[in-house]
Order: sequence, then C-alpha cells, then structure tokens
Amino acid sequence: MKKVSAVFIVLLWFICLSCQTLTTYKLPPNTIKNIVVKGNRVISNEEIKANIVGLKESNKSFAFIRLNSFLANKRFKKDSLGIKQASIQFFKRKPALLDTVVLNSNKVSLEAYYRKNGFLKNNVDLTTSNNGIAYNVTYSIQEGPQSLFSLKDSLLVDNPQLGQTISNFFSKQSIITIDKALSIEAINQQKLALTAYLKNRGYFYFTTEAVGIYLNDLKDSTLRSVGLIYKIPASNYINNSARSYDRIFRFGSLKIDETSLNQVDESQTWVKRSINSTQLKRIINFKEGDIYSLEKVNQSLLNIYATDQFKTVNLTFDTTANKVYPKIELVKNNKYTFSSELGGSIFRGIPGPFLTNSFKVRQVFSYLDYLDFTGRIGFEAQTGFINTETTRKNLELNLSTTLNLPSLFIPKRFDAWKQSLTASQTQIGIGYDYIDRPEYVRTNIKLFQRYNWKKSTNQYFQLSLVDLNLLNTNYPQTPTSDAFLSYLEELRLKGNNLYRSFNPSFVSSINFQYNYRSFLPSNTLISGKSLLINLESGGTSLNLLGSKKLTFIEDILKSNQEIQFYRYLRMNVDYRKYILVGKRNKSQIAFKLNAGLAYAYGAENGFQLPYEKNFFIGGPSSIRAWKPRRLGPGGYNTTNNLIEQPGSMILESSFEYRFPIVQFLGKINGAVFIDAGNIWNIDHGQSNIVGNFSTDTFLNEIAVGTGFGVRWDFDYFLLRLDLATKAVNPAYKANEKWVLSKTTWSSGENPIEFNIGIGYPF
Repeated sequence: MKKVSAVFIVLLWFICLSCQTLTTYKLPPNTIKNIVVKGNRVISNEEIKANIVGLKESNKSFAFIRLNSFLANKRFKKDSLGIKQASIQFFKRKPALLDTVVLNSNKVSLEAYYRKNGFLKNNVDLTTSNNGIAYNVTYSIQEGPQSLFSLKDSLLVDNPQLGQTISNFFSKQSIITIDKALSIEAINQQKLALTAYLKNRGYFYFTTEAVGIYLNDLKDSTLRSVGLIYKIPASNYINNSARSYDRIFRFGSLKIDETSLNQVDESQTWVKRSINSTQLKRIINFKEGDIYSLEKVNQSLLNIYATDQFKTVNLTFDTTANKVYPKIELVKNNKYTFSSELGGSIFRGIPGPFLTNSFKVRQVFSYLDYLDFTGRIGFEAQTGFINTETTRKNLELNLSTTLNLPSLFIPKRFDAWKQSLTASQTQIGIGYDYIDRPEYVRTNIKLFQRYNWKKSTNQYFQLSLVDLNLLNTNYPQTPTSDAFLSYLEELRLKGNNLYRSFNPSFVSSINFQYNYRSFLPSNTLISGKSLLINLESGGTSLNLLGSKKLTFIEDILKSNQEIQFYRYLRMNVDYRKYILVGKRNKSQIAFKLNAGLAYAYGAENGFQLPYEKNFFIGGPSSIRAWKPRRLGPGGYNTTNNLIEQPGSMILESSFEYRFPIVQFLGKINGAVFIDAGNIWNIDHGQSNIVGNFSTDTFLNEIAVGTGFGVRWDFDYFLLRLDLATKAVNPAYKANEKWVLSKTTWSSGENPIEFNIGIGYPF
C-alpha cells in the first residue's frame, strides 16, 4: 500500500509540474495550425494527399495546438548524435512552421499534378491568415476543364514497315480511346502496350524510350479535345546501330544447360551439362526460325516452372545479324520432397484439426513427370444429421496418388491451339476417401484423369474426361444409426427417394471447370472479382447400355442393397465482386451470387442425384442465420425435421460491408451482412416430393438472414465470429414470414446463430 501511495504521489507531482510548465509555454512564431485544400471536385483530397507529400496532413487541424506543440517539443536525447524521439507517441506530430518556400513548392506540385491528369488550364491560389495564435494555410483550386483524347493523331515513323505495324496496334489494341480523360498515366500505359505489341512481333530491341508522344495543340487551341503526335524514334532517343529498335529478329537455335547434384559423388558436388530433351522442348512455345515474341518467351518460362522440376530457370539471349539465340539455364529440384501441413477449423467453439502430408517423387517415367502421394486425416466438427443440437467430431481420411505429366496429351491436330496455353498439365490418379459419422461409415474409391491449363494469369481451366467413383455406405449398430435408417425409411414411404443416395453407388462423370480471378486470395481487403463455372455430365456412357447398368460393378460390391447407377446433368455458377470504399479505401463491399441446377434423368433410380452432387444451403459460409445444410427446400418447414436438406437447385446471394475497427494484436475489422437464398427440388412428376421449384412461388420462398460480425486478422490467419438472425423465414405462412422482430439470444422462435470460422465467408 505504501508503494502504491508513493507512485501516486510521484505521478501527481509530475502532472502538476507539467501543467505548470505548459502554462508558461509559448508557441513558436509562425506556427501552422491547419492546411486546407478546397475547390477540388474531380480529384479527391485522398488522391491529393497520396501524391503530394507536403499536403499529406491537409485538413488535419490541431484541436489543442499549444498542448500538441508542447508535448511534441518535450524530447529527450537518444544518443550523442542528438537524434531525438517523441516522449509521448500520441503527440508526435509536431506543428509545422510557416515557410513560404515549402508552401510555394506544394503549390507548384499541386498544379503539376493537375496537369498530369489532364487539367491543362488549372490554377491554384495560396493564401495564409493569422488568427492571433497560429496560421491557417489555404490552397484554392480552380480545376478548369479536363482535356480528352480526340484520337485525331499523327504518326511520324522513319521505317515504313514499322509504321504499318504501329497502325495495326492503333486499330486493335490501343489503350487510349476517344473521349478518355487525358493523363500522363494513360500515355505511359500506351507506351508500354505499344512496346509489348512490337516485342511480340519480332522487334527485340524496341523499348519505351523509342516512343515519343507529344500533345498536338494546333487542331484545338482550347485543349478540350487533344490529339497526339507519335514520333518514333523519339526526339531524345539515342540510337545504337548495333541494337536497332526497328529491326525484326527471329529465334536462333536453343541451348539448354542443366545444373544438378551429382548423386554418385559422395561429396554432392554440382554438375553442369548441356541437355537435348525432346519433352522439355515440347513445352517451349517458340521454335528456331520463328519471329521473336516476348509473349512466347514468358509462356515458355511459365511452362517450365509449372513442371515443378527446377529450383531456378534463367533465360538469356545472344544476338547476331537478325537472330536471337536463347540459352536456358536450369537448376534441378531434389528428386524427393516431403511436406506436412497442420491446420484446422472451428465450429461452435469446437476445433477440427487436420494433418496433410505430401510426398513427391520426380522423374519417375520421363524427364518432366512426377508422382504425388497425398494423405489427409482430419476431425471435422459437424452437427448430427438428425439432432443438430449436438456437435461431434467426424473422422475424415483421404488418400490419393497422382501422376502429373507436363503437357496436354491430346490429338496432334490441336498442337497449334496448345501453343497459346501456359502451365498445361495432364493428371492421372487414384484415391480413397473414408468418412466415419455416428450415422454411417461411407467409403469412396475413385479413378480420375484431368487436363489443367491457363489461358492467362487470371484464367484457369480444368477438363476431366474420366471421373469414376465407387461408393459404399455401412451402418454401425448404434441408436443414432438406427434412428437415421428409420428416418430414411419414413421418407421412402412418403415417396422421398433420399435413401437411394446412401445405397452402394457407381458414379461416373465428365466435368469442365472455368475459373477467372482478378486478384490473389489473401486476408487483405482489395478490389477485384471472380467467376467460377462448373459443368458436369454424369453417367454419360451408361446411355449406350440398354440396362443402364454395369453388371461387373454389381459383382464387385455384392451388396444386399440395390446398387445405384446415376445419370444426371449439373451446372453451377459462382460470381463474387469486391469494391473498396471510404475516404481512404479502407472499407470493402463484398457481393456473392451462387446459382446451380442439377437434373437427374435416370428413371431407374427414381430420378435421384448422388448425395454429394446435391446442393445444400445454410451455415457459416452460406445463409448464416440457418444451421449448416438445414434450410429448405423451398417453403418446407424444417422446424420439425432436423436432417440435412438436399436440393436440385440453388439460388444464393450475400452482401457484406467490411470496415476497420481498431488495431490490437492485429487488425480487428467489423462486418454487417445480408444473406438471401434457398434450394429447391425439380418436379419429375412425383407428387410427394417437397419443395419443388415453381416460377409462381419461388420469390416467396427466398430466405433472408442478417447480422454483424467481427474479424480478427493476425496476418497469417483470420479468426471470424458472425452473429446472424432470420429476417424472412420461408417455412412460415405468407403473413408470418417476417420474423426479425422475434429475435432472441439463445432460445425461442428465432434465436441468434453464432458462427465461428477461419477466413472470410467468401
């Protein structure tokens, strides 16, 4: 107690002493209190602050300028050099002093920045005023009209052949379009685009320095609509006759050097040798005699990296006459690689850990192939199938072996098409999945083949011509399993064929996937969009058989249950859009639209889909106000039926506003969201099927949930908590669907759902 009193007395003495010193403190002469930028309409204050350093603190006044100045000047020496540091970090922004040189420099920079953005006749007035205590500085901007590109351009080129190629660029790939706002950035982008266009057409030594772009003010003296003069080479371009910018080059002979560890030598020395691999040359998109193309060079490098055979890939060129001789230097990866990943998820506060191990063996059958052995074991926390109030850890085991080949093995007539692709790959594999739930034990043996390729850095494609799955379900002798079987039988008696999805099954399919993404996935709030399209045809080959079955599969399973052979068509489209908003672009609006349709046309199994091919809705990454997979179908009242609800059609959307809250051991962000959607079944003429889709009623069957959440971003992972409540419940009567006013915390008609997860919901 005595120690606490002593500390309190010392602290009180320090405060009193500081206050006494503050009362006698005088502001330095010519102190600036506030810097204001006004009159700007097109260019925002945020843009000005980001591009003009001297105006970074504009519109930030000091509420207590004397206190700020006093604490900012209360420094202590850190070392003998006199380097100082703010004693109190909250007040480390020291008020600036009036300096006409600095203020005029900001004025000149502001006018120049406006000119760079097409305001060629802007005007900035600088005024200062003194309120008796400190100065206020004001920059008054008259933006004037913003000039536009007219496309009434002139081209001055010494080389007629080069001039024709540039004219083709203007008509096909020009960045500048008519009536686009004039800016230095647009002109620089035009230079880069033109240079890339020419480098892809043989002009090896062409650079942006050779492009001169000047404003033509003769045709429009008002500068409202501006034409450009392209002069190539530019007036200040220094031409080297040995490296002529207007000469077309062709590829010469290719040389490949490989550096690898000498596995025979116990000293593990590096050995360099020249190689002549036909397989490697097959994935290089340029050939001797082709016109030089930078795009083909970059595609070839990506193809080599995608094989995962080399640590580094280096490409250099030698030039003589009109040829470039490429030389590729490779450093090989180790033949064997082992990796392990430990992670998990959280559901209702229960962790679900998983462990993934991968073992890779390179050059098994050829120079560029590799075998990938992957094993994953996890305990995923999920609610029970029937009783959703209980949460259990279900065991999941996945084993797979995949042979990866570094090209698309397709007929030779498609070779020309293959030349425009990057990171092409053919995969052949086999896998085994095991799921142990209290209700059942489900196994899946699969055989697959895939083609993977990229059309650009943002576009990914996958085509699988063979995807075979042999599924089997066993039921343990437990009360939970017996209740599940009883429920399936109850549904069967009502005409619902869900039980067929748990019979032994053979599922074969052909599927195609297209994925476009304009950004790299991360926890950072960014702008961008993504589109995922999945197309699938199941049991296509069974259409050629009269029985629609494969008897040898029935002989393999030898089950006392009816074996299902599925025929279906399935399509799914997922679109997402992210927009940065706010004065400093620190907040984000996120939007998701997910739509899908699956149609089973096999009457031999009651028009039923494989269970895994159904759509489900509800849960932490879906409609968050409903329990996982428990919403729908349609207006079906699930309050008395707690089993997972599959459907043949889905329509789902989410709108979320994300914003920063505070920085504490990472970034803590908030979110407000609205989720809407449902699933439905497709009418096959079966009168007892619930939740059938109808154009007359589906709008009244859209479920709506809303809520708010907190995201705690630790950089390496993001912890998420969402609290959601139902706003519109489609299971209720027309005049009772609005249930937001009935929200309660834990029990009642509309309890709040707590969703805990890792990462953003979408």
